[in-house]
Amino acid sequence: MTSGRTKLPELLAPAGSRKAFLGALKAGADAVYLGGEKFGARAYAENFTEEDIIRSIREAHIFGRKVYLTLNVLTKESELKETVDFAMNLYGKGLDGVIVQDLGVLKVLHERCPGLELHASTQLSSSAPESVHFLKELGVRRVVPARELSLEEIRTIKREEPVEVESFIHGAMCYSYSGRCLISSFLGGRSGNRGRCAGTCRLPYRILSEEGREAGLGKGKEHYPLSMRDLCVLEILPDLIDAGIDSFKIEGRMKSPHYAAGVTALYRKYIDYYVEWDAEGRKKPWKIEAEDMRRLKSLYLRADLSTGYYYKRNGRELLTIGKPGYAGTDDGLLAQIEEKYLRETAKRPILGSAVFRPGEEAKITVTAPPLFSSEAAVTAEVTGETVQTADKRPINAQEIERRLRKTGDSLFEFDTLEVEVSGDVFLPVASLNALRRDALEALEEKILESAAKPEGSAAVTETALTDTDRYRSAGEEPGTDLKRPKVWAQVTTAEQFRAARKCGIQNIIVEETPKIMEILTKEERANCLIALPHVCRVGSRDRVRKLTGMGFRGVMARNPEEIDILRQIRYEGLVIGDGSLYQWNTAARDLLLEDCDKLSLGWELSSRDMVPLMKDAADRQLLQVYGRIPMMITAGCVKKTAGMCSHREQGFFALEDRKGMRFPVRCVCGHCSNVIYNSLPLSLHSFVKKGDPVISEASGWICAFTTESGSETEQILRWYSSGGEDKDAQQVFREYTTGHYRKSAL
Repeated sequence: MTSGRTKLPELLAPAGSRKAFLGALKAGADAVYLGGEKFGARAYAENFTEEDIIRSIREAHIFGRKVYLTLNVLTKESELKETVDFAMNLYGKGLDGVIVQDLGVLKVLHERCPGLELHASTQLSSSAPESVHFLKELGVRRVVPARELSLEEIRTIKREEPVEVESFIHGAMCYSYSGRCLISSFLGGRSGNRGRCAGTCRLPYRILSEEGREAGLGKGKEHYPLSMRDLCVLEILPDLIDAGIDSFKIEGRMKSPHYAAGVTALYRKYIDYYVEWDAEGRKKPWKIEAEDMRRLKSLYLRADLSTGYYYKRNGRELLTIGKPGYAGTDDGLLAQIEEKYLRETAKRPILGSAVFRPGEEAKITVTAPPLFSSEAAVTAEVTGETVQTADKRPINAQEIERRLRKTGDSLFEFDTLEVEVSGDVFLPVASLNALRRDALEALEEKILESAAKPEGSAAVTETALTDTDRYRSAGEEPGTDLKRPKVWAQVTTAEQFRAARKCGIQNIIVEETPKIMEILTKEERANCLIALPHVCRVGSRDRVRKLTGMGFRGVMARNPEEIDILRQIRYEGLVIGDGSLYQWNTAARDLLLEDCDKLSLGWELSSRDMVPLMKDAADRQLLQVYGRIPMMITAGCVKKTAGMCSHREQGFFALEDRKGMRFPVRCVCGHCSNVIYNSLPLSLHSFVKKGDPVISEASGWICAFTTESGSETEQILRWYSSGGEDKDAQQVFREYTTGHYRKSAL
């Protein structure tokens, strides 16, 4: 049976350079995504100047293709105006859409430039219809969901919250949910949320059991339990097309022009073949030619490939357990791609007719036939100099045609060109060249008119403070009569919960672990908050709703899905927004404070970055001053990879890197995910002792506990509750990190 689809998915190719852009167009991409010199999640790509982007937009539109700009990084308050102005200016030049991670950037672009097409980046890790609903209210027209979603989950999103869906079909995969990975940031200062991921997941690690013994993968060899196989969906391409996915995205802005063009060409081939295969009733099995798979593997792919999460929740077969190097490249193949797609730019075929009569102006009419059935042909007509009667050597029609066909560096070439000459005529070569040039320029402008966007509205108003002078100018010197913030305890074990109660902590957030849920009485739930899942997928939605109805005083929301669920049920308890909601600018802050009573400041921000977020909202800001940062939230299960999966949450096991640093790992079995924590806890006790004004201004300090014992929990809480006056508790701070508090992530 045929699928009955009337619309094929857009084929979206990456471009890290002008050469890659032109190659992708010639290879058959329907759209190209690229980044400017700032604001994109591939800071190490060659990237494009603003002039390059404008030129690329014009070229793409000549061929009926689209250009999307990546603004998929978290944006500080000091960068917000420049980011939005950049996008709005390009929108006025015809930009087709922007791919955005930051909620504040989405909010401001929607308000200031409502006609601009907004795409929610995969960095937002959208995992259920509720996040799509949340994002649609910010003007989002297309969502790039988390790569971890199954094909059935994508179908559910399309069914429950109709929206354009863009899914990855090829290229490198991250082990962590995109946008939920801080490991590169905290280990090397280079943040994936700022486009500077160091690829820490590609390093070797040992898996250690709860008892600290090496487990699962065997001793003596290096293993790479966080290194994902590269994605390749050619074998299941019809399933993805039938699911109604709107755009097929190829990963790879960091990769070469040969990769961009070569991979695009192969996917173009099989998307087009699908049309033929479907029209014939799918009588033959879907099959990929062996030579095409060989060519793909020769284009900077890792030796091991997979079809990703579309039909797999997790598992070792999604990983390159051995060294995750690239398969060898084929120099002959690269030369073929260079010759076919990269040496010369693509040209759009046009039709022409020219008339040359003595005493009349030379005239040429050029027509671009429609690229799509829904379009009309575009025609331009121009006249040139007056045609002369030839005295000696008349110019004939063949010579005129030969010269007019020399379209040079333009984006057009004549498919047919009719030349009518009456009598003996003469026109200088320079005049013929000018006639052709004027005609092609006029045709280009007419084609671009339909894609042109109106100039954007007024730029963003400057509102940001960018330093801590406000605190000191108000006469609040460090350590002078500042009200001490309340201490909040976020606990994972029953022992930690009891220690927090013993210390008299009034604000306790409990993780949803089996042992804690077993011991909590009805009265204790009424005085605690429950931390909702780090990731809320289709299968988690009912559990989230159930948690909100279990009598807790409030909740900690960690993602847009949960914010939307709380809206739907009109939740009346206290709502705390976790640091994973990423309020990096006041626009994001104000948006989130519409639904949250308090917010936790982001883990990658420095104290300087926090200053504008504290202004006018200090009483609603919480700051984590102690605790291991969740550095990866994963659908992959390290314990399952090691063959130790018990399908029930127990204690922490660990990953150990080459330097002997151990990263605790928690299996959240109720939601089938892992949380990988930093090897050292964050602790800002030295700043507390100094009376740091930003720390002192926060309304509350969060102390988050993971592997700490009950006694360690008690000592830490006593120290922070006393503001450092409890000398006996000081000994607990032995090994720690101050994270990004001094210096924000790059």
